[in-house]
Amino acid sequence: MDCNPLCYLAIGDSLTVGIGVPFLDPGYVEHYRALSQRILKRRIIYKKYARSGATTEDVLTMLYSPIVTEAIKCANIITITAGGNDLINAAKEFLRNKDEKIISQAIKQLEDNYSKILERIHLLDKQDKYIIRLTNLYNPFPEIPLADEGIKAFNLLMNGFSRKMNVKVADIYSVFKGNEEAFLSKGGVHPNGKGYYHMALALSRLGYSPLEG
Repeated sequence: MDCNPLCYLAIGDSLTVGIGVPFLDPGYVEHYRALSQRILKRRIIYKKYARSGATTEDVLTMLYSPIVTEAIKCANIITITAGGNDLINAAKEFLRNKDEKIISQAIKQLEDNYSKILERIHLLDKQDKYIIRLTNLYNPFPEIPLADEGIKAFNLLMNGFSRKMNVKVADIYSVFKGNEEAFLSKGGVHPNGKGYYHMALALSRLGYSPLEG
């Protein structure tokens, strides 16, 4: 294994925190790091900046804190999970007001925030080679048509970001579809250990170009 380590920075919400598995059990970040080390044959040092309930706006704000700014400058691999809480907040507002514009406005805001997040990272990252990996959203409420509609709209938007420099998007939606019982924790919203491993696998399968070789 190469003794020159790569730096991995994980930013985001409860999925990056690893909510849904027992304390000290690996979430997707730890699984992805292990898979990446094996594939790249390089030691990978990782840092995690995440909090439960974080929206895309919160993640954007995180990127301006000095400690995260410094971490971005050194990062070869960056993963981001965000968007689920934006949609949950919009859904709650929709249930109160029954105004369908709320969901489309939330999607527009998500697009705007993600564009700014990627812009900020590209501006700061000083590495010759680095990759950014995003995830779309799985649907923890497959029995609610409105939830699936909102998530599909979000996922369509996320696919568009895969055209950006160094960015690829993992299709978590398809991984979890039909496997909700096996991959979600008892609360039914966050992944369990198996779910997080399959998230990491989906990210790993996106490849590592231009970091390989």
